[in-house]
Amino acid sequence: MLKKIKNFLNTNIFFLILLTIVVFSLYGKSISFEETGFDDTSLITKNINFISNYKNIPKLFIMSPYYDNFTTYYRPMLSVSFAIEAFFVRNNLRLYHITNIILFILSLYLFYLFCIELKLNSVITKFVLLIVAVHPMFVSVVAWIPGRNDSLLTVFYFSSFIFFIKYLNTQKIKYAFLFGLFFVLSLFTKETFIVLILLYFVYLFLFEHEIQKKKLLFLFFSLVPFVLAFFFLRSYAVYTFGYEHYALKISVITLNFIKYIFIYVYNFFVPEYIPTMLFNVSLSLKTVVYNLLFISVILFALYKKMLSKKIFVFSILLVFLALSPTFLQEDVVYLNHRFIVCSLGIIMIIVSAFEYLISNFEKIKIFFIICSIILFVSLFLFSYKQEDKYKDSETFWVNAYVDSQENVLTCKNLARIYLDRGMLKEAEHFMKKTIELKSNYGTLIDYARFLIMTGDMEQAETALLQLENDMKKGKDFVYYPLSIIYYKKQDYKKAEYYALMAYEINRYDMNYCKQLIKIYDVTEKYDEELKVYEQLSGYDKRNKEYKNKITELKERIKNRETKNA
Repeated sequence: MLKKIKNFLNTNIFFLILLTIVVFSLYGKSISFEETGFDDTSLITKNINFISNYKNIPKLFIMSPYYDNFTTYYRPMLSVSFAIEAFFVRNNLRLYHITNIILFILSLYLFYLFCIELKLNSVITKFVLLIVAVHPMFVSVVAWIPGRNDSLLTVFYFSSFIFFIKYLNTQKIKYAFLFGLFFVLSLFTKETFIVLILLYFVYLFLFEHEIQKKKLLFLFFSLVPFVLAFFFLRSYAVYTFGYEHYALKISVITLNFIKYIFIYVYNFFVPEYIPTMLFNVSLSLKTVVYNLLFISVILFALYKKMLSKKIFVFSILLVFLALSPTFLQEDVVYLNHRFIVCSLGIIMIIVSAFEYLISNFEKIKIFFIICSIILFVSLFLFSYKQEDKYKDSETFWVNAYVDSQENVLTCKNLARIYLDRGMLKEAEHFMKKTIELKSNYGTLIDYARFLIMTGDMEQAETALLQLENDMKKGKDFVYYPLSIIYYKKQDYKKAEYYALMAYEINRYDMNYCKQLIKIYDVTEKYDEELKVYEQLSGYDKRNKEYKNKITELKERIKNRETKNA
């Protein structure tokens, strides 16, 4: 009996169960968290009518995750994951949070399976992964709903890699098929995967396999149509920089890469303070010293043959390749969730080094176990506290502002918080600071909305009309506040005109629908109001409020017709 229990404790299934218990113990409370107001509102709540309709899933492959064509992000599988949840529960965020937890568990478990495929010590790998499971650096991956994109990529990418290795070992068609399937899913999950494709070839070079070149070429060439489809759809769906953008900024990109990777590595090994999300990175002397120390230890380990050269080369390239696309964007910010894929590289180096030490020095084993337990408990408590920063919008943005006081988004959202509290002077201060930091269409529209909320309709109207004239895309963001202005002025004709203009651009936006309903209700256009409610009811058939309003409006229309007759 004891032997059976001992054997079970050594199985992969037990490790998966243990991992699940640990992660749910830490992140279980996040299931009841509200939205942060940072992307989750746009990706889910605001566009719930669009994503909850399963017929719109094909459209997700020809637009950005923000359901427009104005941004540079192309991540249809992220949108599909939200669409699946929205179909069942609409904007009940509990399921979204549960999904985030499950994806994180699967990510760590696939890390484990991948390490096993590379013949790394399974017991040491389990200890290290349990520490990573409670690392505060990855709180945002789980507690912040949009943070799932990196865990989603991890699941797809390392599933494809594991099946790729299995195909090399067995040359079975089923593994080739599964490799291709997860390859395609990875491709449509995040742009980062484009550079990670190189790792397949690096693996072939480092870890030799006996396989016919014809079979290998066929495997990769069969994926070419999917790669071409990806680039075609992406070029149609989102805005892409020209090559000159990168050529002109190569020196800046290189410096940013060095600076940020030092910060990421430092926070992984010394998580003394983990920023909530947005963070203006400054490279401190302590950060540089710790990184140089880490590099020295690695070089010493390589020199003394304590570390596998193959594992080292593969791990370092994984870290560099996975993180490099971050620095090709216009605005480079430090975001912890981006490091989850990279973390496997460091995990592999740690496991490989300790595997050598434990096998050669018996006392190191006890030291490793004691340190692992202390680290696990300490990081668990740290992460448990860090997690609370994501519980609602106000808590999130207050903490984000503490981390980054010169960031446009933190200032803008802090202004909104003060405005909601009726603290107009403070709200105005942060709104003006937002404009000073970055004056563009987005911030100017936000300022106009701020003016509306403070009652300065004339100045807001003037600003929005000018923006309407200047902007070429995304005019619904101008039409909607203009409709609000004219509604407040009781100029219902103009209010209806601009509300309809916004509605025609995006019929799924809840705010646009509600604005039209308000206008039709006050102008007694019950037939038009009924159409909007019937549309909303079509998206959410279980909504009793919509059904009651439809019944009420039909009664009003009937009474009016009877009266006119």
